[in-house]
Amino acid sequence: MGLFLDTALGFPTVLLTPALVVVAGYWLFVAVGAADLDLLDGVDADGDAVGLSAFMGRVGLGGTAPKASVEGGGRRPGVPVTVALTALVCVAWFVSMIGGIMTNLLDTASTPLLLVLGAVVLLLALVAAWAVTSGLVMSLQRFLPRRTEDSKHELVGRTCVIRIGDADESFGRAEITTAGGASISIPVRTTGGEVLPLGSTALIFDHSPEGDVFLVTHFDAALDPDRP
Repeated sequence: MGLFLDTALGFPTVLLTPALVVVAGYWLFVAVGAADLDLLDGVDADGDAVGLSAFMGRVGLGGTAPKASVEGGGRRPGVPVTVALTALVCVAWFVSMIGGIMTNLLDTASTPLLLVLGAVVLLLALVAAWAVTSGLVMSLQRFLPRRTEDSKHELVGRTCVIRIGDADESFGRAEITTAGGASISIPVRTTGGEVLPLGSTALIFDHSPEGDVFLVTHFDAALDPDRP
């Protein structure tokens, strides 16, 4: 137990241990329903990954498959960023632990040598984590269903739900379900000083090329043509 704690709190594993604690805490929140699985995912109105999702896709750890690379004109949604990051952190931590234990078993008191070995272990841990996570993501994406594309103008006239704070003329994020059944996050703005609170349902009435945002207003359920 002493060797385990010494390794977990020693270089280089100590650099990854806080990340492992954060990952464990996140999944605890997911388990109790206090956090979403796609918390870190971001896509634009065309379904293309943006932000961290786009970066993870570029380095082979997630993201949305390019349309041209998928037969049938659809896209395969990427593995959630949180899943890829979890695998990345867990594998890196595990490999660094194994390497750290082997380093601690060496009969040497040379601090410079231990630091060099620790740096090598950290590098190997990161490379192994990327390789394992990349392979895992590629394998999982094969089983994910393709989703059809929704153009920006096709979203006009549909309803969405305000997420991440209130929506106003300067800020707003909303969640909408595409025709292919995928939930995506889109940037929204209101007009005329209207403020839409978090969790409210809004109607998309236009798309503004300036800022590439959707204009929304309060949705009156009484005006829903499908209302019974």
